[in-house]
Amino acid sequence: MKYQIVPILAAAMLLTGNAAADVRAAAAVPENQPQETADTLIGIGSVSKIFVTAAVMQLADQGKIDLDAPVTDYLPEFRLADSRYQKITVRMLMNHRSGLMGSYYHGDILLDDRSTALHDSFLQKISGERLRAEPGAYGAYCNDGFELLELIAEHVSGEDFTDYIEKHICKPLGLQQTGTPLNAFQTAEQVPVYHRKAEMAPDYCMTIGSGGILSTAKELCEFGSAFFSGNTALLSETAKDAMRTRSTGDPYEDGFGLGWDSVGTADYDAAGVQVVSKGGDLVYQHAELLVAPDEEISVAVLSSGGSSSSNALLAEALLDIALEEKGIPVQHSKPQKQTLRGSVPEKYLKYEGMYADSRGIWQLTFPQKQYAKLAPLSDPDEDDMNFCPTVSGAFVRMSGDIEAGHAVQAPEQTMMRFREKNGQVYLTSESFSGDENTGYLHYAETYQMQQIRQNPVSTDVQNVWDARGRQHWYLVNADRSDSSYADLAVYRLNVAASGGYVNQLRILDADHAESVLHIPSSASRDQTDIRIRQENGHEVLSLTAAGSDYIPADAIPLLPADCSAVQLTTGAASWYNVGEQTNRVLTLDIPPRAAVYVFDARDRMTYASYMKDYGKTVPLPSGGRIVFIGETGAAVGIKQE
Repeated sequence: MKYQIVPILAAAMLLTGNAAADVRAAAAVPENQPQETADTLIGIGSVSKIFVTAAVMQLADQGKIDLDAPVTDYLPEFRLADSRYQKITVRMLMNHRSGLMGSYYHGDILLDDRSTALHDSFLQKISGERLRAEPGAYGAYCNDGFELLELIAEHVSGEDFTDYIEKHICKPLGLQQTGTPLNAFQTAEQVPVYHRKAEMAPDYCMTIGSGGILSTAKELCEFGSAFFSGNTALLSETAKDAMRTRSTGDPYEDGFGLGWDSVGTADYDAAGVQVVSKGGDLVYQHAELLVAPDEEISVAVLSSGGSSSSNALLAEALLDIALEEKGIPVQHSKPQKQTLRGSVPEKYLKYEGMYADSRGIWQLTFPQKQYAKLAPLSDPDEDDMNFCPTVSGAFVRMSGDIEAGHAVQAPEQTMMRFREKNGQVYLTSESFSGDENTGYLHYAETYQMQQIRQNPVSTDVQNVWDARGRQHWYLVNADRSDSSYADLAVYRLNVAASGGYVNQLRILDADHAESVLHIPSSASRDQTDIRIRQENGHEVLSLTAAGSDYIPADAIPLLPADCSAVQLTTGAASWYNVGEQTNRVLTLDIPPRAAVYVFDARDRMTYASYMKDYGKTVPLPSGGRIVFIGETGAAVGIKQE
């Protein structure tokens, strides 16, 4: 197979009032590669949340939905194992304050495939979950809430969500190239999508309310104009005002509106401009939508490759141009060198201890009372983080050898503060997006870590988890088109050497670990518990809230040299070790509705049957692994060279 390095394709659209300008950007696109334009179809990921929010707000405008009524009023069959689910309101789904664990990822994004299976079974799939927080307690990004909103829109309107979007959102706005994976292909050509080595089959999100809409830069920009002040094509002013109202007064909590990721940032607020924004990421497709409602400016940036964060920087740069043309200059904050203190004030010493964030467990100390040190306890790939105290009361991150006195303030100027709230101790983070060359376009404050207690476990239990942490775990229960094989096929258990934690979960016993994150921000997003069970003579690790099962590396057999076919089983991937042999090559005969992936010794995907023009001949990397996925009764034929 011949690989190529492929570029990021990006298209941006800026709409001001009724005058549109196509601002197109494509980075180093070879002559034989297509360019994305403002009319090219692409998956917008979580920007879809604004579409489902608009749908529910339309029904609220019609008096059919009360945003502060329980979800069970509209979805009587909605159940969780945690009885507090009855307190979740429709509004809490929109502003991420429901307390739901986060995201049921099993079967949500499919490669070159479309299926309503997860949508049809979603309520049953999540029915065994607990809540990670009291409903309404705080906001933490939550995809599952927007899938529930999709179901609410369907149940209340009596229409399929795809039909509802086409009839009540696309048609009123004249959008002809916007839709869902079930109807969006009549008039538009879809953008190619890319893995780091080759063009891939497109990825479609089938939890449509949380991430499944497809659109073009031009039409997404026009959709954004529906939120301009005075534009009532979709929603009343009351509904739009509710969407652009911040859900919390705490500056360190995420500034969610209803649907929107953010309904204001400091730099634009200082210029007297409210900006609402929403980003979205699939595996290979990414989007950002910015709207300044009162100034009638809408900016959309879509890309194949990159990230929504990169798209946001471009979108903000375009927004600044449009505001400048209206006589509204925006001054963006930049890192300022902080004045350091000679020692850590006594009042902070009480905060020594263990802390948890989305990456794992950390130990905070104050060496010689000179600086703050965060040392990773669970992830060996993480580096120590060192912070010096400043006269402002914050701690600024340092780069270099701090103990030798050869450290400087890190250029991105991440600053940390201690904050006590609701009986908990939190570390907050303040940092900039961008760099010295591209410009600092966004300054963010957020809760980042929470203090946790020691969780003593027996030596036997610790040893069991330590052993699990010494090997990798491999996804086995996803269907052949599930993008998780390209994105989340391998899971690691990072076990703290002491304290009783694995990743950011508290160890309960030899077979159970429970998430403990209660950070009032999206640092608490996508929580799950872990359950271990025995099956076919080996352990199976389940991420309960994500719906994913994994087997350990030591349960994977060697691919026999004389293997001529691998029999497939529905819902049970077949993994094999490649072995240390070099120059091993397979010629594959892959039947319909089957897939094959290859990973190198570092668990990086090197081949997928969803790569465009992949051919039948596949080199196997020494020390790597290969997985076969398909349906019972079928087999992948193999010829080994």
